Amino acid sequence: MVVGKQEVHRVKTRIIMGRTVHDDDLIKYGLMAVASLAVIIVLGIIGFIAEGSMTAVRDIGLWNFLNGDVWRPNRELYGAYPLIVGTVLVTIGAIAFALPLGLGAAIFISELAPKRYREPLKLISEVFSGIPSVVYGFFGLVVLVPFLLNNVPGATAGQSWLAGSILLGIMALPTIISVAEDAISSVPRSYREASLAMGATRWQTTSRVVVPAAISGISAATILGIGRAMGETMAVMMVTGNAPIFPEPLTNLMSPIRTITATIAMEMKEVAYGTTHFSALFLLALVLFVIVLLVNTTSRVIMRRMREKFNPTKPPKIRSQRFMDAQEKASRIFKLVRYAVILGVIWILVELWFGADAALGSVMVVMGLMLVTRYTAARWNQRLAHGILSLVMLVVVGLLLVIITDIVSNGIPALSAEFINEFPSQGGRAGGIYPAILGTLKLVVGTIAIAVPIGVVSGIYLSEYAHDTRWTNFIRGGIDNLAGTPSVVFGLFGMAAFVIYLDFGVSLLAGWLTLACLILPVIVRTTEEAVKRVPQELKEASLALGATKWETITKVVLPAAFPGVITGTILSIGRAAGETAPIMFTAVVAYQTRLGDFSVMDPVMALPYHLYFLASEVPDAYDNQYGTALVLLIIVLSIYSAATFLRYHYSKKINW
Repeated sequence: MVVGKQEVHRVKTRIIMGRTVHDDDLIKYGLMAVASLAVIIVLGIIGFIAEGSMTAVRDIGLWNFLNGDVWRPNRELYGAYPLIVGTVLVTIGAIAFALPLGLGAAIFISELAPKRYREPLKLISEVFSGIPSVVYGFFGLVVLVPFLLNNVPGATAGQSWLAGSILLGIMALPTIISVAEDAISSVPRSYREASLAMGATRWQTTSRVVVPAAISGISAATILGIGRAMGETMAVMMVTGNAPIFPEPLTNLMSPIRTITATIAMEMKEVAYGTTHFSALFLLALVLFVIVLLVNTTSRVIMRRMREKFNPTKPPKIRSQRFMDAQEKASRIFKLVRYAVILGVIWILVELWFGADAALGSVMVVMGLMLVTRYTAARWNQRLAHGILSLVMLVVVGLLLVIITDIVSNGIPALSAEFINEFPSQGGRAGGIYPAILGTLKLVVGTIAIAVPIGVVSGIYLSEYAHDTRWTNFIRGGIDNLAGTPSVVFGLFGMAAFVIYLDFGVSLLAGWLTLACLILPVIVRTTEEAVKRVPQELKEASLALGATKWETITKVVLPAAFPGVITGTILSIGRAAGETAPIMFTAVVAYQTRLGDFSVMDPVMALPYHLYFLASEVPDAYDNQYGTALVLLIIVLSIYSAATFLRYHYSKKINW
């Protein structure tokens, strides 16, 4: 029961070193110690990556490294500037592609779609996030790259900045759609009702009231999309051409480029330990980690301010008229910049395909449409806008169908009992994928065994014991930073900490520990949310019957939150099964023709890395490439489907 603000329940005490200690306090500090592992892991990542970078800082110099314009390790030239520029360019292109589609789909789902279709459309959008990045890369390599090569005038190679941006844009769609849709849906209904009561149309309400009110969340969605694109490794490595050069001219979308993540993934397995080149790759990882950390921190600040905006804990500030006028002026400037960006993107894309004259004509047509829509009847503007949003939603669904249809239609002929049960032969051109399937299962089982207990305990601490203290905020920040850390950085951390420092070598154990660090934030967050959803009345009833707080958690709260915990675990299994970059340096080999005695100190094959190996090193293994991609896709999407089913099944059955 609750008396005022004090929770009254039975407590057990014991004498330790002459002092009376409550059992609940012991449990609380034990849980806090486990939850603090997230902070330790983040500090470990920073420490190991920074320590590995020191040789490069000493031999090259930080400024020379960041400002150097040539990356040629064979000539001892380590200029990271073209790699940083390549990362920024491919990210800008990805956001230019994904933001209109993602925002349009989010508005359609939240504001236009009939209620019974909203959940299915959200699920379809979420499927994008379930497809492993190496499958995206394989699709881009065998479908997107040839398409661009054959259809872009003057293109000499399909592996390019444009190919990387389109592929990363597709991969960023689920992040942008999910966060933007949540932001739009969180706008209070009273805003819409007030606008409609003033005589505004539905589209005027959406465009001039709802979207501006949700602009903070939409900005956070964009920033998270940027972080997602910047941190991607496998897909961008397979389609961008990997040439550490500047596009000539800078707007040449068909120029090959190279990103930071691709450079690390390509060169780390071939470089000698302890050399300047080895250290320079760690310094690249440190630069990437800092950039993504700043991006993710910015998005969290924006989202927190948005939540405070709609759920204020403080009275609103009174703004002066001068401030209001400046804000209105800034809004007009932002609108002009937005129109200029739209017209600029249209010019570049049309000029790329059809030339400068066509680009000028297209821009003039778009400007004309803008003027027409400004002065035409509101109902016609609404029909046009709703039609465009419906088309955007169809494009998003169509992209997903194209990717899955291509993999399924070309992969089914390769599936057979022999393909599933045999060992690879002829360098992967023939034979099966049995050791890759078995190795993937070994990686997943060990990873879950390590990560689930730590993640569940940490989630319980944050939801039931943690107060708003500096250390608790530090723990939450550590978990958030872990969630936003690029997978290739986890790979370097695992190699430095487990393969080299702890001397585990490239082994199953090193892969388990690396993947456990990677999926830990997912388990912590889902457990915390599941425990928070358990009604307070259940907890109070248990305490009123004489149970201790820990007994209440273990016998009442956890059973009630079990579906959410299982959902997080299943999502983590899917993430672990589909990752490639973290295990490249820690756990896998490209080829095995036999299985020895099981040992956690031996490396394994894994489906994601096997697919990358076939696609990049064995170009004539067409059937085995598609067959491997299909098996990996089936496994991962089946796992995500199971998590989705559990989530919606129990959300209807247990309506807290």
